[in-house]
Parts: sequence; C-alpha cells; structure tokens
Amino acid sequence: MGLFSGLEAFGFKNEDLKVYSDTKEKEKAEQQAQKQDVRVNEEDCLFPKTHKCPVCDKEFKSLAVRAGKLRSVGQDDDLRPLYKDIDPLKYDAIVCPHCGYAALSRYFNHVMPVQGKRIRAQVMSQFKGMELSSDVFDYDEAILHYKMVLMCDVIGGVKNSRKAYTCLKLAWVLRGKREKEDPKMTPEESEQLRMEELECIQNAYEGYQMAFSTEAFPMSGMDEMTVSYLIAELAFELEKYRESLQMLSNVITNSAASSRLKNKAIDLKERIRAQVKKG
Repeated sequence: MGLFSGLEAFGFKNEDLKVYSDTKEKEKAEQQAQKQDVRVNEEDCLFPKTHKCPVCDKEFKSLAVRAGKLRSVGQDDDLRPLYKDIDPLKYDAIVCPHCGYAALSRYFNHVMPVQGKRIRAQVMSQFKGMELSSDVFDYDEAILHYKMVLMCDVIGGVKNSRKAYTCLKLAWVLRGKREKEDPKMTPEESEQLRMEELECIQNAYEGYQMAFSTEAFPMSGMDEMTVSYLIAELAFELEKYRESLQMLSNVITNSAASSRLKNKAIDLKERIRAQVKKG
C-alpha cells in the first residue's frame, strides 16, 4: 500500500513515485551523466589564428587551440600534459608557410636580428612553400612542423634549453601518435616511433643538462626544481639511473620544491629502485 495505491485502475504505475524527491541528488546525477557523455570534436576546439611572421613580415593563419575547450586528465611522468578528446601539442609548433620560419608558440614572435639573418639565409632561401591544413592537424603533419621548429632552432642558434624544449615536445607528439588507437599501425611502425621518441628524449636530456649550469631560470617556463625533476625523469627513461638519482636528491631535500613535486620525485626514486632490483 502507498499514497498512490488504487490508481492502477486508471492505468497509472506509480510504485516508485515520491512526493518529495531529492532534487539535488537527481541534478547531481544528471550533471555527472552529461559530463561523461559529452565528447568534444577536435574541430570545435580550434580556430584560425592570424600571425605576422617576424622573419618575412607576411601574415598567415594557423590553427590554434581554444584554451577554454580543454579538459585536463593528468600528465605523464615527464610532465607531458594530457587532455580529453584532443592533443593540443599538435598545434604548438607554428610554421610560416611563406618563408619556412618555425618556432614554438611561446617563442614565435621573439626573433633576434642574428637569428633572423640566419633563417633568411639558410631556410628562406631553400623553402619551397607549405600548405597548412585548415581543419585539423594529424600527427604526421604536426611531427613535420616540430622538425621544422628544431631545424630553425639549430640554424638560428637559440639557447640549449630552447632546443631541449623543442626536442621534448617532439618526443611527446611522437608518443601521442604511437599511443593513438590505429589498427593500421604495425608493431614495427610502433617500435620505430618509440626509437624516434627516445632519440628526442636523449637530445632533450643533453640540452637541459648543458643549460642547467649555464642558463638562468626560469627555463622553458619552469623553475629550477621542476627542471631538476624533469632531467631526472628523462635520465630514468634513458636508463641513466645514477644520474637520475643525483638530480632527484636536489629536489627531495630542497625546501623550494613544492610538496607535489617532491612526491613525484619520491615516486621516481621508487621506480628507479624497482628497475635496479630487476637487474
């Protein structure tokens, strides 16, 4: 028996009907369901951004990410940021389709006179032009853009930390392609991508090692403790366990390091011990 018993005679089935429903719980459940169901198309996260090339002075448009559309889902141990539905790293390498000058977004507009002269002489003089996609960048296109950035970094003679940062981000993009669910990718292709990623990690490690004692902080937007942890993590990925532990000790014992970073450093130390124990 219940408040609505007897109404079955009129066709109503109200066994679960409540006079006072918990609207807050219901709204919370609905919101949670909506969050889980909503998927964002990559195109919806992008817009064409106008740039003026600091080398050739020509304007062009390149795809950029709407920051408000990004939903963080964590990061890898080497600080690679992870997002739901889109990999914004694919869009951080900007290439001028007119002259070939390329740089990461944080550096694109900052060209020293000597750097610009070298780019014009060694890149612009050979560049045959490039057509940029207007909808989305696939990983292959993004990888080529990053390689253009690295070439311009080397030719332009930028700081070691900047070249290291480019190598690190290229490693992340290669990893993104390898981790993408692609049934057409063979085990051999996956292994080749992993080898290319490790080559980039090796170069990032060497660059940050050289920059650590010769350049001022912040470096690539990171403070000294973050760079110390990053070098330790890169050393770990390269199986340089002793070098990794040396950098970690600086993080774990330093009062300037955040508790979050110290926890990551302690976790890395445990991973090193586990690997050493494996032999």
